[in-house]
Amino acid sequence: MKLNRMLIVGVIALLCVVNPLFAKGTKDTESAKPAQVQSAEPVKAAPSSDAAAIVPVKPEKPEIVRMSVLNGPSGIGMVPLFEKAPDLNGIPSSFEVSASPQVLLPKLLKGEVDAGILPINVAAKVYTANKQAVLLAAITGNGMLSVISRDTSVKSLADLKGKKLTVAGQGGTPDYMIRYLARSEGIELNTTDGIEIDFSIPTPEIVPALLAGKIDYALVPEPFSTVASIKDKTIARVLDVQKLYEKACGIEGCEYPVMALVVRKAFAEKYPATLELFLQACKESVEAVNADPKAAGALVEKHTLGLKAPIVAASVPRSAFVWQSARESRQNVERLLSVFAEFAPESIGGKLPDDGFYLK
Repeated sequence: MKLNRMLIVGVIALLCVVNPLFAKGTKDTESAKPAQVQSAEPVKAAPSSDAAAIVPVKPEKPEIVRMSVLNGPSGIGMVPLFEKAPDLNGIPSSFEVSASPQVLLPKLLKGEVDAGILPINVAAKVYTANKQAVLLAAITGNGMLSVISRDTSVKSLADLKGKKLTVAGQGGTPDYMIRYLARSEGIELNTTDGIEIDFSIPTPEIVPALLAGKIDYALVPEPFSTVASIKDKTIARVLDVQKLYEKACGIEGCEYPVMALVVRKAFAEKYPATLELFLQACKESVEAVNADPKAAGALVEKHTLGLKAPIVAASVPRSAFVWQSARESRQNVERLLSVFAEFAPESIGGKLPDDGFYLK
């Protein structure tokens, strides 16, 4: 009995010690609940730098997209856009014609136009000399040079030995191309046993001189060869420079680009989505010209790009209008620019353009 009484007293004493501990723990737990329970109205977290970084930014859009092409063949591929503005998600566009690269370039560098068509070597030179101000977006025209003559006995470059060849444009693609081709075939220029090269006649006057019999052989681009053959059926394309270049290159399908679509770097970086739409429209424009040369000719004459409709319609199939992105065309571009660099480094800015030249 005495033992039982002692046990009871011990249990009561233990409960008196433990109960305050449980009571304290319960009180602390309940007092912590309000900080853990979410209210019906979500609590907004204070903005942090990480949260701000993931907020989607609405793409910027330009007020207008402006393009300029050169008077003559370079603008033919873009002429459908002169007639019908491209769909740029509501962004307007404008298209104009510049008389020469010397007129077009200041507009690009000043931001007065956003895109333009230039000779490939000029595009490379502008990139190097003007802190990468312009980028190559695409090639819109490949080689279209021919040797034309009434002398159909000419079957190779060697057949021009001892003859005078009038070349369209000193310091341009025809000039460096004939030098490259002659060297590749071991033919000397401006020697008694070689080919005499003549730059004395301005390009627009070469065909009239050939028609009048003042010269016998000429190296000209399209559409000059087409003009000559239309006006005198005895004049023929006796040598296709593209085929000669492919042979000299030693690579099947090797092409040389001549017309480059360039864009301002600042525009490309600020408005990539709009630029993508614009370039797609340019691609479709070139495709439309190749698909319907007659319609293209009518538009060229209507929008006064410097050529008559019948000439354009007849020359387009021989003009090598293409659409090759900067990346697709890079090997061909560098191969041709290497030819320029060999004979006149200053014509491309002193060196081949680096990777940044090619729009990604």
